[in-house]
Amino acid sequence: MIVQLGPRLMPQLDTNPLPVGVVCTDTIEQLDPFVPSAAVKDQRLTQRRSASPRKRRAPRNQATGTMQLFMTCMPLVLGDVTSLLLSAMIAALPLFTLEWLGLHSGLLLQAVCLVACYLGTGAILGLFPGTGSSPVLELRQTVLAAAASFAFVMLANMTLATLSTGEFLLCSIGILVAVFLVPIVRLTVRKLCSKTTWWGENTIIVGAGPQGRALFRFYSRVPQRGLRPIGIVDFPRQTADLNSEELNGIPYLGSVQRLDRLRRKLQVRWAIVAPGGCEQIDMNEVMSHAGNVPNLLVLPSQVLLPSLWSNTRECAGVMGVHLKDHLRSPVSRFVKRSVDVVASAGALIALSPLFAIVAVYIKRKSPGPVFYGHKRIGIGGETFKAWKFRTMVTNADQVLEQYLEQDPEMRRQWVEDQKLKNDPRIIPGIGRFLRKTSLDEIPQLWNTLKGEMSLVGPRPIVADEIGRYREMYPLYLRVRPGITGLWQVSGRNDTSYEQRVRLDSYYVCNWSPWLDTYIIFRTIRTMLFREGAY
Repeated sequence: MIVQLGPRLMPQLDTNPLPVGVVCTDTIEQLDPFVPSAAVKDQRLTQRRSASPRKRRAPRNQATGTMQLFMTCMPLVLGDVTSLLLSAMIAALPLFTLEWLGLHSGLLLQAVCLVACYLGTGAILGLFPGTGSSPVLELRQTVLAAAASFAFVMLANMTLATLSTGEFLLCSIGILVAVFLVPIVRLTVRKLCSKTTWWGENTIIVGAGPQGRALFRFYSRVPQRGLRPIGIVDFPRQTADLNSEELNGIPYLGSVQRLDRLRRKLQVRWAIVAPGGCEQIDMNEVMSHAGNVPNLLVLPSQVLLPSLWSNTRECAGVMGVHLKDHLRSPVSRFVKRSVDVVASAGALIALSPLFAIVAVYIKRKSPGPVFYGHKRIGIGGETFKAWKFRTMVTNADQVLEQYLEQDPEMRRQWVEDQKLKNDPRIIPGIGRFLRKTSLDEIPQLWNTLKGEMSLVGPRPIVADEIGRYREMYPLYLRVRPGITGLWQVSGRNDTSYEQRVRLDSYYVCNWSPWLDTYIIFRTIRTMLFREGAY
């Protein structure tokens, strides 16, 4: 599908109700599937500190433009090369131990070829410097580059020499290790470097509307993406209508006419044009002043279309956005279902001792059934019973009603989010532990094996919640609900219900096996650090 966007076709910014098939600009504020919940707390702290209308100076990289590029790129290069070689060493260790592979001079040459192929492939795929890249896309590109490098070494051995069994096993095991190790090391390097002042590229946001302000706050929260927003420029006639409360402490750098001078003075390498909420943005004037910015990113509209797998195309002389719907791909759906079946079956077998231990503890703390089933809505509107370990007392409804009658504030919280931070129904000890670690949802592996749920997907809802999804409900029905998803790795109970709906919509619009893979990685982190759970 190709979407052609023009100034006359731009809808007004409207978040209630949300337009079907798109994710509203306001969702930028909730796209914390890519930010740990700790960042949500940091955001709140930042908002409190910046509540004063006075301007503040944004941190920026003081290096020259070329040096910014070099210093942003080199840590990633060194991290990737180190993890790639470490993957090869890990793969070689058991082969040396079993004497299936011996030391010879050709191994050094193969290591050089491995690194050279990775750097070349990575440069083509945009991994260096990878500024502003989505972590989901970067995960895919990193895995592809690492796998291609080991495959190239095997192909070179087959073509120019003899590929021994040991070398074949070395490359095969190396691929399996590298697809896990290289992305993890790269993410770690980004997180560490983002805490410094010398890493990242200075960025200016063009447009002081809601979209531009949301982008500034978003990239300020995620410096690991490499974009360091230092301020906003806008048209004088529009900025005059803004007050300090709307800018909320965001540095205003002047009119768009000063953009080229700011580029030279502040060593700006990126500019993002955000027209959302700007009534009269003149793109000809923007282009005339932004022509010398090395990297100019233009958001095509006030809404965020499915973004991860879209690309631009020439359409009758103007730009069109080509959107790909991976849910219509039989191959992608087959891969997702195959992973669900294999992973859930293996996990049920491996975790069977844990099931027995948890069952004993639940029985000791609260007499009654070990498992709790509740009707949920699945793909296509079919209902099913989602299973969990029982973490609440058997008379939970009665306990809840008594509690809400005594505390009107908690009743308001329950009506808004259907969640309570200090839920009186939870079984003391084991119940709170299971919910905090998300282990209460392990029995849903059985739902996944049966095809009622998936490992990754939207949060399963009940019939009473359909009305709260409004126009987004048809999107929910397109996929199986998941054991984990964007909501679970985005602050979970720290997010509002409306934010959950937007996150579910974002997932459906941008689904691919790579997005599922990224969410699974983030789920492991969330469970280890118990982020956003109660």
